[in-house]
Amino acid sequence: MAVSRRPVALALCVFLSLCRAGAQHGPACAKWCPPNSVCVSGTACRCKLGFSPPDKLITSPTGTCDDINECAAPLKVSCGKFADCENTEGSYYCTCSPGYELESGGKNFSNESENTCRAHRTDIPEH
Repeated sequence: MAVSRRPVALALCVFLSLCRAGAQHGPACAKWCPPNSVCVSGTACRCKLGFSPPDKLITSPTGTCDDINECAAPLKVSCGKFADCENTEGSYYCTCSPGYELESGGKNFSNESENTCRAHRTDIPEH
């Protein structure tokens, strides 16, 4: 009784194709990279922008990428007069302080140069 070798050959062909396709994507990535990081090699990860330690390679599965509070010292982003900094995971934004609003009517802005906060006008007479 002859055994067909086609299924085995087909499986081998598919396996080799998949291996070649994986190799085209560069070096293997570390499977243990922590959240908020990107893989840079099979043994290292780097934290994304807005997370610490910035620009430092993480080479251990116990490494972490922690949110940087851009609104706190020593960074303390300047949102300008009548404005507050709001920290978010990996970033921040500025808002006008209570009682103030952006001239554009928008809610958020990125830094002091975009600040147009002015007193909220509630006393505009109706005609």
